[in-house]
Amino acid sequence: MADPTPSTRDRLIHSGVTLFQERGFHGTSVADILTAAQAPKGSLYHHFPAGKADLARAAAHLASDLMLDIIARAYDPAEDFSGGTVRMCEKLARLFERQAHWRACPVQTLFLDGPLDRAEGERLLQSWIDATQAQGLRLHGPAPLTDAQRIWATLIGCWTFARIRGDAAPLRNMPDLLTLGETRSA
Repeated sequence: MADPTPSTRDRLIHSGVTLFQERGFHGTSVADILTAAQAPKGSLYHHFPAGKADLARAAAHLASDLMLDIIARAYDPAEDFSGGTVRMCEKLARLFERQAHWRACPVQTLFLDGPLDRAEGERLLQSWIDATQAQGLRLHGPAPLTDAQRIWATLIGCWTFARIRGDAAPLRNMPDLLTLGETRSA
């Protein structure tokens, strides 16, 4: 049985995720969102009474949920924490190469250029750190909290370099940065 057609609200949120990551909050108009979502005028305000800012918050939460899924799919099959980290970086590098809206960190984009306040942005990023730390504990990583924080601080920096360069190599090479001069075995 085929999946039902997504609701107008879901189409608006998914279009928001894509457009906000590609263009930023201020570079995305309500008209752009409605066109991408194939939604009638007025539908955005029906589903999101505060308009684009409400939609951006919903989009940030969906993008964060997608990131949590990427974390799980990278680490769940891993035999060790290092292997899961390499898989996560590779997954993000492939998304960067295949889908333009993954060329920017979804939460960072809306925190720096949009309506997410510090507390909301911190909660979303912390959920990624917590999920990574939980994987570190499960895989008996040496310092799960420190490692998770290090991974996300480094990853967001590598994501920025990748976007500036237009090349996924910084994401793919990030695990080498975490070894501080030692290279991981191929």
